[in-house]
Amino acid sequence: MHDFAVIGLGATGSATAAALIRRGHSVIGFDRFTPPHAMGSAHSDTRMIRAAWYVGSPYVPLVRDASRRWKSLERSSGRTLLRTAGALMMGPEDGRVFAGGRLRDVARPHTGDILLSADEVVERFPWLRPDPGTVTIYEPGAAILSLEPGLEAMLEAAGGADLRFDEPAVRWSASAAGVRVRTERGEYPARRLAIAAGAWTPQLVPELSLPLEVERTVQYWFEPSGPHAATLAEGPAWVWELEGEGTWYGFPPSARGLKAGMHFQAGRGTDVERVDREVGTTETEELRRLFGQYAPGAAGPLAHASVCLYTNTPDENFILDRHPDHPGVVLFAGGSGHAFKFAPVLGSLMADLLTDELPRHAPPIFSIGRFG
Repeated sequence: MHDFAVIGLGATGSATAAALIRRGHSVIGFDRFTPPHAMGSAHSDTRMIRAAWYVGSPYVPLVRDASRRWKSLERSSGRTLLRTAGALMMGPEDGRVFAGGRLRDVARPHTGDILLSADEVVERFPWLRPDPGTVTIYEPGAAILSLEPGLEAMLEAAGGADLRFDEPAVRWSASAAGVRVRTERGEYPARRLAIAAGAWTPQLVPELSLPLEVERTVQYWFEPSGPHAATLAEGPAWVWELEGEGTWYGFPPSARGLKAGMHFQAGRGTDVERVDREVGTTETEELRRLFGQYAPGAAGPLAHASVCLYTNTPDENFILDRHPDHPGVVLFAGGSGHAFKFAPVLGSLMADLLTDELPRHAPPIFSIGRFG
């Protein structure tokens, strides 16, 4: 019998397995695919690590800890995972991006972030064209995280575990004697269980009726273009709320191209077993329209497009907690489009709960009980 079983070996699941292995425990893990793969959330080239987005929230110590842990993993793995490129947080002063006093908190001098007018944005980053009323916070220290190499490094760190890829967990059970995980190939006992199955979580814990919505999103890579193509790679990334049009984001070009997409689109809920993984021309043209208006000339021909899944909670905060009926089962769900950057910390918190150690920072906002 293994000490721990882990269902789901994406970012948080692999980080959980790695944390448990580091603590000297035996681990068996299951994934329905072979990660890294493009079927869930943990793919698509890059993510941002930025603190300004979280100022004034319980995420601040988590994002700082995550940055330290990624740097440590970068050193131990010998892989290049991070590069500083800066990030812009943009939108109307009374919009969603700056809700809850975020603009006031971020713009304080001690943060090192810089408040820019629309004209100042154009002066610093001439490929961008914000509307006159756009407020911008520039975070020079924000980093770009290489996703697939990061996940591969995490899986290597969990190398002492028995990792079973292409073997989806069908169901599990818990008793005083421990837990049992059932797959199509057999049944596996363990003392305790971690579930980090992303968009497939509702299938594994239907009794909890968690308020999770799986959202289909599309990420695009364009060939850098225009007179500033050479400097685009230097940064920054951006998250940009457009009044009445939603929020879009962009990344400095990687080897795959200039990445961009829309963040949180109402009405894009889907069934994880029936996801439309084809990207339509209409979807692509919407991104081209945004580039044409707000970053004219920056995006050349489309190089690639990929469907990605968000698993959202109503408040966009994670679920990381013990199962209310089975204290030996710990659950992570509801990454809500911003979990990957936190993976090393989330895995450590999962391991803390599984081993009955006191988590250093597990905010109450992650509690299952908050949904009533």
